[in-house]
Amino acid sequence: MRRSRINLSGKRIVLTGASTGIGREMALALARQGAVLVVAARREGLLNKLADEVSHAGGTRPIVLAADLTEPGAAAAVGGHALDALGGGVDIVINNAGANLTGPQSLIADSAFAREVFEVNLWSPLALTAALLPAMHAVGTGTIVNVTSTVQAVPLPLLGYYAASKAALAQATRSLRLELAETDIRVLEVVPGSTDTALRDVDELPWKAKPPRTLPPVAPARTAAAVVRGLQRGATRVVYPAYSLVPLEIPAFGRLVAAVGGRRVNTLDALELGAR
Repeated sequence: MRRSRINLSGKRIVLTGASTGIGREMALALARQGAVLVVAARREGLLNKLADEVSHAGGTRPIVLAADLTEPGAAAAVGGHALDALGGGVDIVINNAGANLTGPQSLIADSAFAREVFEVNLWSPLALTAALLPAMHAVGTGTIVNVTSTVQAVPLPLLGYYAASKAALAQATRSLRLELAETDIRVLEVVPGSTDTALRDVDELPWKAKPPRTLPPVAPARTAAAVVRGLQRGATRVVYPAYSLVPLEIPAFGRLVAAVGGRRVNTLDALELGAR
């Protein structure tokens, strides 16, 4: 039986990491569908520019919340402020904010920088979801969107913190979907592949020579459009571009890519630089 298309007009949506990249493009795309947005990120100036752009295009001006999700408790606070701003209800939460850290685990260990990556990529989505779920339960419906990464299946050297935090979020997302299986609250995992954003991890790795040839990254707007389509059709997972599905469904392929690519990463120099 084919599901009816979900109308996003008027939906109250909380979106983190909305100031740049995929998050910004999602905000614009959702606003064009008529959604009412609460956008959160650290850089309030960029959020206000986004809100101005939405408003000038004829959409409902997004509610701006400046928040540093590296700080424990910030995500729960965003949830409380968002509910107040939206009149106590929310239809969709999109945990899109992300942080990266490139370097050897033997040197970074569990430093404050490492903990911030997990705070943004794992604990904040869990905290924000927990803050908004009661409102969804009260009306019996809603959608939780967690943005992970294909890196969860391609464990490259020096990207262990990002990969581990996104893998943890992916597993938590699957578990949450099962926890809510007997409700009408949906859980959607968004798995972006190579996307042309500032967080593109392959550009941060110290290669022994030049970086390996890869397929060109896709524009954030195309990934955002895929997410909107996924929301409209009630999907449980959106993987974009489609070829990024391969390492997720065939883990051995992801490990092979990581092993081959890993041999081209200059891990020894990274260790020496970190030890100085």
